[in-house]
Amino acid sequence: MNWTLIKAVIKARRDGLFRLVPADEPTRLDCLVDKSAKCCRALGLPVVTDAEAEKIGPEHIRRCDHGMVLKSKHSICCMLKDGLCTIYTDRPRGCREYPWYNIGGKLYYDSGCPGIKHDRDERPDIGEIQPFENFFPDIPTFVLHLIKQICITK
Repeated sequence: MNWTLIKAVIKARRDGLFRLVPADEPTRLDCLVDKSAKCCRALGLPVVTDAEAEKIGPEHIRRCDHGMVLKSKHSICCMLKDGLCTIYTDRPRGCREYPWYNIGGKLYYDSGCPGIKHDRDERPDIGEIQPFENFFPDIPTFVLHLIKQICITK
């Protein structure tokens, strides 16, 4: 599982995503949905809770020692069909929160997301965003630190 997550991060970086910057200025998301789906094509390993897995269906879930993720092929989410998410209303929390990340109690966003705009302030409350560590369940601390170093743009 750890190697799969690390490969997904590297692929996302190659695809221009996981370029996390502090959300220190007015920022909002204008999701391009089917015009992009860049996140679904590169970040296709969202962690899934038991309740989310029940709604999505077991045939779309990959279980591993430390949790569950949506199945993917080459980091492309299995729920992406014809450029659209087939479970949009029941998508996992990580998908709903994207492109926002809570890193150490500070709000970041993925500057690689083509839907990011800086014309008005619609940043979410940091308390509503799960900690970054939740995206990498039971990954060793040093690997998580490395991932943060790779992804955070200063």
